[in-house]
Amino acid sequence: MITTPATASTAITAGPLQQALIYDFVAYIDRGEQTTRAYITNLRQFIAWIRYKEILSPQRGDILAYKQYLTSEHDAIILDPLTPAGWKYRTDHSGNRIKICCKATTVKQYLQSVRQFFAWAAACGYYPDIAANIHGPKIRQSIHKKDALTPADVLKIEKSITAEAAAKYAAAAESLKDPQGKKERAAEQGKRLLAMYLLAVNAGLRTIELSRANIRDIGTKDGQAYIYIWGKGHAEADAKKVIAPEVYAAICDYIKSRPDRPAGSSPLFVATGNRSGGKRLAATTISTMLKRAMQQAGYNSDRITAHSLRHTAGTNTQEITGDLFITQKYMRHESPKTTEIYLHIDTEKREAEIAQQLYNKYHGITEAETPAGKLAAIVQTMTTAQRQQLLAAAETITE
Repeated sequence: MITTPATASTAITAGPLQQALIYDFVAYIDRGEQTTRAYITNLRQFIAWIRYKEILSPQRGDILAYKQYLTSEHDAIILDPLTPAGWKYRTDHSGNRIKICCKATTVKQYLQSVRQFFAWAAACGYYPDIAANIHGPKIRQSIHKKDALTPADVLKIEKSITAEAAAKYAAAAESLKDPQGKKERAAEQGKRLLAMYLLAVNAGLRTIELSRANIRDIGTKDGQAYIYIWGKGHAEADAKKVIAPEVYAAICDYIKSRPDRPAGSSPLFVATGNRSGGKRLAATTISTMLKRAMQQAGYNSDRITAHSLRHTAGTNTQEITGDLFITQKYMRHESPKTTEIYLHIDTEKREAEIAQQLYNKYHGITEAETPAGKLAAIVQTMTTAQRQQLLAAAETITE
């Protein structure tokens, strides 16, 4: 049931809140599939909470209490229509209750959904707008939530992906059952992972964009490779993005390894299992695969995820160009405010230099007495042959 908004003068009584209103609200706002799922998830969590608290007709004070509940450590709960109360505790594999403390961004999303829901309910005459002007915690946009990788990190992970793929291929060849089929799947999986990794860390694609991509979105024109991206808030792949020749070659190598002979409308990245082979990989699956690849390379941190690869692309683009506008265009940010998160790299480097210079100044250390100054003085006394030997040794160390 979808109704038109009521007049502002309509008196609204706060009766029992019905869960069915959530789905009326979601149908009314007419958003995309991903946004719709987010609204449903957020509002179901709120309904679970008022059932947990045995609140039939929530008031403004309850919304404030819900905000406090989200920001504090608490037992995680979910809706469960099979229980008499309509909710249950989330538990781990051993049956122990899971305790969580929601991140600031999560709290903000939950409250935003609740606030918009009650604004709609009041406009339709269903329920008073008890959540008006209740906001989530402030989030510092200048601090990025994920860490960027250095160029050396990027190369190390790439080599790890290649080495792991080679090891799986070798293991498949030794299999006693269907070695040829297993070798083909191992080759396809390794090339698929490498192509996804390069698109994320070099072209800055999000996992949802990798998932949405189709074969026809990849191509070349006048010798320049490109991919059309279905970005955030768009209804189709309409953003043309140039990509490096090596990245394009990796994608083509992966496509050639696929046994399904994909057409232009086929998904670019598909599953390889016996039951799900040929089906489009979900964004969550791609995220897990990229996270696992980074863990296998030795990068196991909550601050290093699949999205770190996109952040790495932006950070290093800013370092290369020193131009915020070019970085904004490369990362496809609508607002330069979003791109400003990459400026902290230059700031941190400059602050590190100042901190060292201050220490040296306080302790009377001259430039010639610093490690860099001492090394420069030694190099000046070397012959050409000795400098070449030093350079060769440095190259060996960095390989």
